[in-house]
This record gives sequence, C-alpha cells and structure tokens, in this order.
Amino acid sequence: MKHTKRSKYSTAFSAGALLFKESEAIVNSIIDEEAFIRGDETIDYECIPVNSDASKKRLRTEVVTRLRNLGDPHFMKIYKNGTKEDKLLILFYAACKTYRLITDFMIDTVLDKWYHMDYELSNADYKNYHFRQMDKHEELKDNSTLLIKKLSNVTLRMLVELGMLKENKLQKQQYNHSILAQIAASGDAWFLEVLLLNKEERNEILS
Repeated sequence: MKHTKRSKYSTAFSAGALLFKESEAIVNSIIDEEAFIRGDETIDYECIPVNSDASKKRLRTEVVTRLRNLGDPHFMKIYKNGTKEDKLLILFYAACKTYRLITDFMIDTVLDKWYHMDYELSNADYKNYHFRQMDKHEELKDNSTLLIKKLSNVTLRMLVELGMLKENKLQKQQYNHSILAQIAASGDAWFLEVLLLNKEERNEILS
C-alpha cells in the first residue's frame, strides 16, 4: 500500500496536532489557492494567533508545509466552504500526507487494533510502535525519550480532535463522503482505511 511519496520518517509534526486555529488563519489569508499550493504565494506569519514571533514563524512553516502537501488547490476551496468537521478531516489528511510516520502508525497499529476489536488506544501503543521503527529507520535512532513522548501526545491529540478517540477508546466517525471521494480520486484511497472504514464502506465511496 502506498501511503506517501516520502521515504524517510520525519518527526516535525511535534510542532502541534491538527493546528486548527493556525490553519484557519493561514487558509483565510490565501488569495490564490493554486499559487499557494505551487509555493508562489507567501503567507505573512503575523496572521498566526500566538504571541512570540518565533512561534508564529515555526507554526506558519508547519501549517503551510502540511497544506501544500495536499497537492490540489481544490482542497483549499473545500476547506473554506466546509464545516468544522470537514476542516478537521482535511487537516488530518494533510498531516497523514506529510508524515508517513503517522500514516504507518494508523495502518500498522490503530487499524490492526480496530480489526481485532481492541478499541483501547494509549500513549504506550504509539511509543511501542515508535521504538520498533527505530531499529528499521536510521533517521529515528537518536530520538530522545522526551521527543517520543511528545510525538505520542501529538498523534493521539490529532485523533481526539478528529473525534476518532474519546477517553482512550477508538470510535468510527461519519465523514463527508464527497470529501472522501475527492481524496480517493486524488490517488489516496489508503486514507479511507486510516479512518477505520471497512471494505463495504470504502467501496461505496469509491463507486
């Protein structure tokens, strides 16, 4: 299954979970969606709703990176016209597109637990997964315990914000099928499995 074009694991998502407020500020500042996705439109970091300039710049860089990895300006238009749930879905999709580590954790650990009717998900599940990957991925070998803890917190926070995780229990959500169909049409049908959709549900969207 092809999750993403990136071959190495990046841990830059420690900057934050779905970053909804920051993404709202960025998307609402975009004048030309196509130019933004191409990298030809620069967004002023002053729009980010935090106090320090250093944080503004760091969060601007992170959000812009995730949004541009959507690859299709149409998603920016969908975002602008969507409900909050639609927006969170697109932000999670952007995070998965940007960070293979999140996607692989969802497929290899979360989905496996779901299929085995093990609905409990905790920081220990992410940490165990991360430690296993450190033996296979050179770029992870120097990750500190503190960083891994932060990555675990951020990953699970994404699922909480999406509504997929509540009180450490996995739960399937209802998502906008037109957005899911657009995602699948973009070549990312794997994302439907990330959302815990079974084969019948996936086929309904793909048909």
